[in-house]
Amino acid sequence: MGFIDSLINSLRLPKKEAMFRLNRKGMTNTIVYLFMLLAILFLPDMIRTIKNLDTNLTEVSRGQYLVQVMVFYPLFIIFLILIGVSILAGGALLLRKVLGRKMTYQQLWKLTAYAATLPLILSVVLKNIAIPDGVSALLFFAIFSLLMYRMITIYPKKPTKRLS
Repeated sequence: MGFIDSLINSLRLPKKEAMFRLNRKGMTNTIVYLFMLLAILFLPDMIRTIKNLDTNLTEVSRGQYLVQVMVFYPLFIIFLILIGVSILAGGALLLRKVLGRKMTYQQLWKLTAYAATLPLILSVVLKNIAIPDGVSALLFFAIFSLLMYRMITIYPKKPTKRLS
């Protein structure tokens, strides 16, 4: 039920209620959510890759190929997403600084992970209907940036120091 709740709230972003519910979730729940989301999104690619397995391969090389597809491909995607979320959260940290809001990197990391849900789903859909990767990437960053901007502006501004 945690995954479904996180997915629904992620799709409701940048609404304040959804954002605060997601921010209350622990980092472990956020990472598990990302893993499950990616497993669901990239499952069709894995199935397509296994279906297109070359029949000329020997039994040993076929087994190695299946291990690579079933183990290394998901691990590689997860690694890329964790690095990508961390880099995007760094960009959100800069945006937070420019906007003068009170937020920590941990909050931004979690919000970045959840804010990437809709753009990731859209990117996978666009990939499967043969839209160019450049258009898909541009759309991903545009939607993601808008979501992050709107979420960061919900948080209160840092108090300004008053000179006495």
